[in-house]
Amino acid sequence: MYRILSFLFIFSTLGACAQSAGGANQTNMNVQEVNTLLDENKEVVLIDVRTPDEFNQGHLEGADLINFYGANFQDEVAKLDKEKEYVIYCRSGGRSGKAVNMMQQMGFKNVHNMSGGILAWNRANLKTVK
Repeated sequence: MYRILSFLFIFSTLGACAQSAGGANQTNMNVQEVNTLLDENKEVVLIDVRTPDEFNQGHLEGADLINFYGANFQDEVAKLDKEKEYVIYCRSGGRSGKAVNMMQQMGFKNVHNMSGGILAWNRANLKTVK
């Protein structure tokens, strides 16, 4: 019985990894992929889901702020056009990953999580604004 449960756990974990690793359902993009996407497609909407204080310390140029911890977060997201393409980011990728999952459940089809968040963006020496 233990072997069967272990096998099922490993199989389900590998399946989850395969889904998030790429392909049609890809939701994670590294900072270089995001930077390239932003250069190539000016229609992409950037959403920063950090707090206002974090946002004011530096953010990606053109990003809109929707505070993940704000009481009206879901209401603000619901106002967005589900047909547009979005890149969501936070400090390190946790909040933005949750936001992407929520948005997908709300019917957004073209939404990406910037893996590593603004910390990874800064480590790559990419431009931010205050």
